[in-house]
Amino acid sequence: MQKSIPPRWSIDSSIYDAYELSGLTTSDTHWHSHFLLNIITGGELVQEINGESVTLRRGDAIIISPVDFHRNIVKENEHVSVLAVKFSDKLFYDSLSDVCSFEDFPIVSTLSIDALQSAEEMFRLLLNEQKNSSLLGSDKFSKSLIEQMVILILRACGREYVAEKKSKVHSALGFIHCNFRRNIRAADAAAFVGYSPNYFSAEFKKETGVEFQKYLRDLRLDFAMNLLKFSKLSVTEVCFESGFNTLPHFSQSFKKKFGKSPDKIKEEHK
Repeated sequence: MQKSIPPRWSIDSSIYDAYELSGLTTSDTHWHSHFLLNIITGGELVQEINGESVTLRRGDAIIISPVDFHRNIVKENEHVSVLAVKFSDKLFYDSLSDVCSFEDFPIVSTLSIDALQSAEEMFRLLLNEQKNSSLLGSDKFSKSLIEQMVILILRACGREYVAEKKSKVHSALGFIHCNFRRNIRAADAAAFVGYSPNYFSAEFKKETGVEFQKYLRDLRLDFAMNLLKFSKLSVTEVCFESGFNTLPHFSQSFKKKFGKSPDKIKEEHK
């Protein structure tokens, strides 16, 4: 069963991984355990993101989160080049959660000529830091470069800064979205934001309108629905890839939410 599951790209213990792709080819549907930033520097690339297609050309940029899944579609004889940065949820929590939220992803924008030039320069600097990580302040400098690249892309979307203090529950939602495929509990999210489990549960329901367990289950089920529709995974594979521990529990929860069994959805979208 495991052989048919596409690899979940990993950055191990590193906080980021920068690399350049030349001659990108068509891929199967896949997803990541981290954030992925792509800037197209040549050619035309179609990306199917969460089942929807978007055409990307030079200067276009995209950032996807651990909740998103995608695949690349490249026309025959089309040469596509991409600047790519994978960065961890830790960097998102530490540096970026005050300028964007999980609701913003996937982020797609077109950079101006000047913004693209700036992003390319930042990327070259990031590659150099990656090769020379022992340099003074390399970690801080790298984080700053990634943060600036993300802000450039957000500005290109027309995003404006709104001065508002993010709540602890908002931070917890980021933790949940990055880790929903793992066996996490309300106590884990509470510990992440420094709350007691009981206080966190009360605040979470007050802010989101639902209990933690329902929010987590719905997030997993929505992800499973998209996998059933747009990936080649079997129902059993989708069950475990979405964070469920047993197939009967998954099937029962799925049918209760959507009114159809996972097998029925899979059959309808073969």
